[in-house]
Amino acid sequence: MDRGAWRRHAWWAGIPSVVAGFGAWAAVADDKTGWTVVSAAAAGVVGGFGPTVADRLAAKREARRRGEDALRVVTSAELPASVAWLLHPGREVVDFLGRGWVLRQLESWATDPDAVAVRLLTGAGGVGKTRLAREFAGRLPGWRCEWIHAGAEEQTAALIASGGVPSRLLVVVDYAETRDRAGVAALVCAAQRATGVRVLLIARGAGLWWETLSAAYPQQAQLLDALTGRSQVVELPARIEESTPDEIVALAARDFAAHLGWPVPAVEARHRPADTPVLRLHAEALLTVLDGQPRHGRYDVLTEVLGHEARYWRFAARRAGLLTADDPASDALLRQVVGVAALLGADGPDEVAGLVRRVPALVDAGPERVDRYAAWLADLYPAADGTGLGVVQPDLLAETLAVRVLIDYPAAERVRVFTGLTVAQAVRALTVLGRARTHQADAGALIEVALGVDVPRMVEAVIQVGVQFPGVFTPGAVRLLADAEIDLGWARRVAKLVPYPSTELGRLAVALTTRIVAGFTPDTPPGDQARWMGEHALRLADVGRRSEALTTSRETINLYQQLTTTNRDAHLPALAISLNNHAIRLAEAAQHTEALTTSHEAVNLHRELTTTNRDAHLPDLAMSLSNHAIRLADAGRHTDALTTSHEAVNLHRELTTTNRDAYLPGLAVSLNNHALRLAQAAQHTDALTTSHEAVNLHRELTTTNRDAYLPGLALSLYNHALLLTQAGQHTDALTTSHEAVNLYHELTTTNRDAHLPALAASLNNHALRLAQAGQHTDALTTSHEAVNLFHELTTTNRDAHLPALATSLWNVGYIGLMAGTVTDEVIALTAEGVRYFDELAAAAPTTFEGRRQSARRTLDRLYRAAAGPDGNAPLPDAEE
Repeated sequence: MDRGAWRRHAWWAGIPSVVAGFGAWAAVADDKTGWTVVSAAAAGVVGGFGPTVADRLAAKREARRRGEDALRVVTSAELPASVAWLLHPGREVVDFLGRGWVLRQLESWATDPDAVAVRLLTGAGGVGKTRLAREFAGRLPGWRCEWIHAGAEEQTAALIASGGVPSRLLVVVDYAETRDRAGVAALVCAAQRATGVRVLLIARGAGLWWETLSAAYPQQAQLLDALTGRSQVVELPARIEESTPDEIVALAARDFAAHLGWPVPAVEARHRPADTPVLRLHAEALLTVLDGQPRHGRYDVLTEVLGHEARYWRFAARRAGLLTADDPASDALLRQVVGVAALLGADGPDEVAGLVRRVPALVDAGPERVDRYAAWLADLYPAADGTGLGVVQPDLLAETLAVRVLIDYPAAERVRVFTGLTVAQAVRALTVLGRARTHQADAGALIEVALGVDVPRMVEAVIQVGVQFPGVFTPGAVRLLADAEIDLGWARRVAKLVPYPSTELGRLAVALTTRIVAGFTPDTPPGDQARWMGEHALRLADVGRRSEALTTSRETINLYQQLTTTNRDAHLPALAISLNNHAIRLAEAAQHTEALTTSHEAVNLHRELTTTNRDAHLPDLAMSLSNHAIRLADAGRHTDALTTSHEAVNLHRELTTTNRDAYLPGLAVSLNNHALRLAQAAQHTDALTTSHEAVNLHRELTTTNRDAYLPGLALSLYNHALLLTQAGQHTDALTTSHEAVNLYHELTTTNRDAHLPALAASLNNHALRLAQAGQHTDALTTSHEAVNLFHELTTTNRDAHLPALATSLWNVGYIGLMAGTVTDEVIALTAEGVRYFDELAAAAPTTFEGRRQSARRTLDRLYRAAAGPDGNAPLPDAEE
């Protein structure tokens, strides 16, 4: 699009209504020139903006344009071109190079009638994803390609579902990770059901947003599960294998020079890393052409390109009557306006005027001056879809400019930029800063400022963007939320938006429920108190705060029991669920007798409820039976546990026949538990088969929502390794155990409190697997790590973790004997374990006497080995 077309483009024009025909593509297509870093909350505006600022701006701009047309008759002066625009992939100034293997892979996908309809193209900023997508589309003869603008995902899905589309259609969605996930999911599902439609999503990574896509569109979760696995992801590396960085710079310099009609300059010969993003190489080539000489490696290429782009801003501002003379202060002001626009974007004239006023020097500017800046800004980079404000492109330039402008502001002025944002603007700001972190070190400091300006608004934004940037926004939001002034009605509304469970957002949910329950007053209805106390207990347990979860869960039970005395029918379902959850909390605290009693009560209530409405209450009965089987096993009632577990599995299988997506997680968990019950009953073949099925189902679940189901996969692998060992499949057991340990290490990096006990247990068992494989040195190291973690855990809850600590200490001695490493430390640790077993057996002889005796035999063997050779005594059993 030339500059004249930019000026003719009315950027407040509305989107036409969607109709059942291909003519509606005008409402959804986009050529990626406008602001596309948006989310569900920032979807494109439909319809006009109303006769407010728009009318005044329209009149002023029309008058100015008439004057410009008249001036153009008598002068040959021309508005300088945007230098940055030459780097835009849509201009295709530089010839496309390489990427043959990726293109062949995508072409094969598009033309294979049996292929799934979606591919996700990922890569870091500046590696050429968008340009590759354009090249790919150009190599599909007979196909129509449409780029879909933000907010039009559901409209596009409806068009495809209507059938009024070409038989060979490629739909491209750039910045897919920032789009409305439900809309993207609907689009993917519609394409899969159509004939000859392909959807190419483009994103910087396939993180939690991709893994949780089915959770955003539960009505088609099963289909999405099959469409959004890792096999649908195409990762684009920075390196272009067919050409060296030097060749890329030289060829790009040739093409830029030819486009501008300038001489081809010499390109500096120097070391350029092979993984330098192609955008930076092209920027270096462009600067070489513009400067007419080699750059000799000075400064950052993106900053230098922005310096050249400032000339475009300056001359456009002079044409708009904003400047009467060039001076540094005026240049700085223009740069700030463009930088704030790059950070926040705008969905209409009112927002454009608002962001102009966020520039410190323009806070108190009069309406006429603000309107002139707004019109100038809209003319610089008009959005192709006509609904908002475009920004300087490519993205790395926008991100660099936004960070550099804000970091130069004094602290108070940075705060002013982030004050009073809408949720949509907050989402955009965090998205830009989150992306910029990878190449702008100062972005982290700006994130801290942004989060602290309006905590409630930013918390809502973090819920939307947190899974795109794990560990980046959530910790700060949690810390700030603890002391922020909030409205409890807002907290209740927002707490419901946080998915459960969630590795990334779980602590944010706890921060919200903490404020909610702390805000109870004597007037708060008991039903509301019980409901939020129950939610708070679940969220506390989800992040590993088990002691607080137990206390809160007990209060929840008391409230529901009081409520059932006045209205049993209304509150009995909630009481039954709360009892089931409370039994789990009790078991986590090693209160096994009370846990069994509570679990039994929950099962009885759920059975009662199914007699009146089986369909409604069957899922809860299946869940409570699965949990009750564990409580029975803890009490040594293995026959009853197996029977109960078998019933739970059967009910979950029945439920999945009616709604697989909804009940597959429950089936996976019940199968994992049932495998252990089968093993305890010495049905080892069935146990291993059942455990394998549980692992497979958990793997399937993590491909669609890794954030929610990774803990379940880790647990199923942990148990499967035990069963493989019992079956004598030691090599597979070691591999499986190693995977479980790695997953638990990953989980503890995001939520240490919640997953530390499982990590310690998995390390203890993995040490035994290593010892059985003859890797004795690694086995002892791993065993010591397990002991250290269990020591740490007993400092917070001795009763709950003392049995596991004693077992891990005993296993140090066992592995030491296998390795022939009988040191004073090994003996001392084993002796410590024996002392703990003495203590445990005195309190619960039925449970611990056998272990105490085995541990003592290990210790005796260590003493004999330390005294001299003794190869006659057999190794005692180790405990897992």
